[in-house]
Amino acid sequence: MSNVSTCITYDASTSLIMMTLRGTANAQDVITFYQIAEQYIGIYKCNKLLVDVSELKHDFPASDLLSIMPAISSWLKHCFIARIVSFDGFMHDLFLQKAKRFEITAENFECFRSAKHWLENQPSN
Repeated sequence: MSNVSTCITYDASTSLIMMTLRGTANAQDVITFYQIAEQYIGIYKCNKLLVDVSELKHDFPASDLLSIMPAISSWLKHCFIARIVSFDGFMHDLFLQKAKRFEITAENFECFRSAKHWLENQPSN
């Protein structure tokens, strides 16, 4: 992996997985992060994923999202994904656009509270 710090936990009180990513990631790192999340989804039998990428920098061109999304879509198709982003940037918008194309329910948020609230209001498995 590139220069990335990863923290992933399961919150039993809200039945959601929380993942925080910091540093600089390449396209393969992004695939690996969501593969790890998918393993947690399977272990805890939940369908809610909160991903904090507010301190993550992308070290890959936007065109790499065209290969990332097909790779992760089967793992995340039945999940609700709330992404905490530092600002509404092109890569974050493109991620959502491609997620919707692959029928992944995902939203970007500016703060933890609103992301968690949105997830809590989504149906559980």
